[in-house]
This record gives sequence, C-alpha cells and structure tokens, in this order.
Amino acid sequence: MIVRDLNRYAPTISAKIKTIIFSPSFHIVLLYRISSFFSQKVPFIGNFLGLVFEYLNRLLFSCDISRKSQIEGGLIVVHGMGIVIGDNVIIGKNCKILNGVNLGNKDTETLSNQQPIVGDNVVIGAGAKCLGDIVIGNKVTIGANSVVLDSVPDNSIAVGIPAKIINRNY
Repeated sequence: MIVRDLNRYAPTISAKIKTIIFSPSFHIVLLYRISSFFSQKVPFIGNFLGLVFEYLNRLLFSCDISRKSQIEGGLIVVHGMGIVIGDNVIIGKNCKILNGVNLGNKDTETLSNQQPIVGDNVVIGAGAKCLGDIVIGNKVTIGANSVVLDSVPDNSIAVGIPAKIINRNY
C-alpha cells in the first residue's frame, strides 16, 4: 500500500526520493500505514505500537487519522493539517484529501458509530465535513467547506452547507 501511495505522489525515482525525505503530506500517510499495520498484524504489543504512531501523527502534523479506519492504497493528503478520520471510516482507492477535512460521526450523543464510506477516486476539498452513516460514491468531488450529511451518487459534484449535488455524471 505504501508503494501505491508513493507512486501517486511522485512518478519518477528522483521525485520519490524527494517525497520520502521532505514531504510532510506523505509522512502523514506513512504514519497512518505504520499505525494500522501494527494494530492489525502484530499480536500483543501491536495495538500499543499502533497507538504510538497514531499519536505521532497528531503530535507532528495535527492530523487525527484513526489506525482503525480502512484506507485503500493511492491516498494523497494535500496540506494535511487538521484532518480527522474516525475509527470506522472506509476510504477507497486513489482518493485525495485536502486540509481540514473531517470524516466521522454526525451524532456524538448515541453509542452507535455511524461513519462515512468513501468510494474510489474521490476528491474531498479543504475544510469539507462528511458526517454520519453516508456513502460517497466513486469519482465524486466534494467542494471546499461543504458539509455532506446525505449520500452522494457516483460521478457527482457536491457543494454547499448542507451539500447539494450540482453536477451528475461529469
């Protein structure tokens, strides 16, 4: 998965080296992958190590991505400051998430954990909030600062507060 993520950030070998060393956006994704790996694959101490790497992401990048979320390969984070991704969020392949995005619960009063499912090839604009038990389809663009409270069909653009679909099948 890390290789798929890196390939989306940088096409050439020299660009890959530069990304690995100097890109904080890539480092956010890398720390998430490490925390997720430890939590899911290493018995006994793995959950603790996963928590440590998740905490490092918060501490170093002000980015709260749960190690329990399920994120496919090809993720690009652009200016990752302030991103929040909850425990049960599922994100498909080749998605791009900009700064200040929140993916999580709509209602913190109930015990149920209802969080979004995001399809493949989705772009979520800066400051957007996708909240609750919703499905964001494949090839969707969510506009900056939009608040998405209802599911969005494939091949759509959603903008506004609350978000409305302004273009289908683009």
